[in-house]
This record gives sequence, C-alpha cells and structure tokens, in this order.
Amino acid sequence: MSAAPLRKLPPQHEPPPAQRSAPRLVAVPPLRQQSPSAHLGIPEPDRVFVGTLAIHGYQTVTGIRSLSLLGPLVTIGLARNLAAQRALFADRRTVYRDARGVDATPRVGSVRIDRPREETAEAAVTLHVGTQVRAVAIRLEWAHRHWRATDLTVL
Repeated sequence: MSAAPLRKLPPQHEPPPAQRSAPRLVAVPPLRQQSPSAHLGIPEPDRVFVGTLAIHGYQTVTGIRSLSLLGPLVTIGLARNLAAQRALFADRRTVYRDARGVDATPRVGSVRIDRPREETAEAAVTLHVGTQVRAVAIRLEWAHRHWRATDLTVL
C-alpha cells in the first residue's frame, strides 16, 4: 500500500515565514493601583476565637490536648514549635516537680489585638489557670479567607 502523495497548498494559503516563527503578543492594560488607604475587606479577628485559640494552645503545650486537634488553625512551623514547647514544659515540670495548674481549667482574661498590617494581627491573651495567670502571645495571618496562627508562645 502506498500512501497518497501530499499536496502542497497554493501560495495564497501558506503563511509567510516571518509569521510562522514569531509569537503573537497582545497588549494587556496595566492593573489598577490601590491606594494605601483602600480597605482590603479583611475582618478583625474575633476575640472569642482568639481566646479559644489561646486556651487550646495552652492545653497543647501542657499536654492536655493533642496537637492534631488544632488542625488547619495553625501552620506546620507552628505545630513544630508547639511540640518543642510541649517537650520543654514537660521537662520543666519534671525538674521542678511543679504540677500547678495542670488539672485546672483555663479561663480567658483580657484579650488585646493589634493590627500591624492589614493581613496580620498580633494578640496578647491572659489565661487564669487555678492560682496562676499565664500569658499567651499569638500572631495571626489572613490566608484563604480565614485567620491562621503562625506563632503562639505560652509564657
């Protein structure tokens, strides 16, 4: 079986050689610049959410709550940091034989939230745990339409 010979297109249907190899560029209008005072629509972090996150972070560091329960509320780096804080807290409790506040339920005291940038919030929360008052510092960042903790330290 022989293949049919290829027909050559007439000269008026062939594109010129310059058009075959050059890419076609299209002009795109520039993006509008937002003024610095334009509000991006990011809501203020809810104080109840921040207080609850502080309680859950404290319970994670003390070993009462599993780290996996924080799930999508924290970043991977923060999960590793909380695991390290948990290990240090357990060592400190063992060395000093200090079991104060381990069984007590923490209650949220004051919550202070500052916004250094539109998509970032920093919170300071006081927790009343038995006879102690503990401070929790939290850094939140707006990602995927919700607030996510990127740093949490129990003092």
